[in-house]
Amino acid sequence: MSPHSNDLLLRRACANYLYIRQRAIPRTASGSIQLDWAGSQQQDFQAMLVTCLMSTSDTPHALEHPKKTCIASASGYFNAIMSRPEVLEILTNTACRIASRLMPVLYDQSRIAGIPVLRLLNVTSHRVRLIHLPTSARLDLIDSSPSRDRTRRDMRRDFLRETQWHAQPHIEPLWEKAGLTAAEEAQKHHWARQTCTPLRSALLVRSMPIWYKFDLYPTLLAPTRGQQHYQLVWEADAYHPGADQVGELLTQSPVRIPRARYQPLTAEAGLLTLDDSGLVLTAVPALGG
Repeated sequence: MSPHSNDLLLRRACANYLYIRQRAIPRTASGSIQLDWAGSQQQDFQAMLVTCLMSTSDTPHALEHPKKTCIASASGYFNAIMSRPEVLEILTNTACRIASRLMPVLYDQSRIAGIPVLRLLNVTSHRVRLIHLPTSARLDLIDSSPSRDRTRRDMRRDFLRETQWHAQPHIEPLWEKAGLTAAEEAQKHHWARQTCTPLRSALLVRSMPIWYKFDLYPTLLAPTRGQQHYQLVWEADAYHPGADQVGELLTQSPVRIPRARYQPLTAEAGLLTLDDSGLVLTAVPALGG
């Protein structure tokens, strides 16, 4: 088979796994497919973001909204995720709604909900453009199917409507602040550099097939006392894959993480490694499954 044919098959496979058009697949100047473009600071942000997104209503993240499930349910609105030089792009039919769930607010002057120090850059006719100040990481939420005659004013109107709940008396919209607030400074451990930061960042770029092809909504748990690695946990049964299948996706499929390796540990768990970092994949047997 010719190199051109191999490249075409690879592009088709990547498009299928990641739910994006072949022409939209990120590539190098030489034309090679490259899924991971994030520099170290962009990785810091993406690692924090995936840890927040990979949570559930039963196991909420510390930055989840206290009175409703916002961050944990955001992935249900995603159509595609693409890492590009200098920016992470998330395609969604509800860009303004997702922005309202991710931008930080302070509840009752005590609890932050949303991504700390995420700020609004601007709103265009089809994008909500955000920046994470400490890392200078960029996030663009893109309306997947905007109408041809949609204007910036239309998008801005949607944005104002979706963020109305931020104006409630017990809520302070921190995303309107110019700089980092004291409350957000106290949360800097969420975006602090860790050994597993590049691995978690790469996991975000490949999260769509986990959520949609495998129909899994796992929880990404930070290591507790006595544990070395983060743990990705989900409920598995006859209709959902086990740890080995997810490990194969991340190390052997067309969208594999370069240099990543997978080693089964038990019937339900395995270790995903990248250089000197690791992530335990755990498929908990469903009750009655």
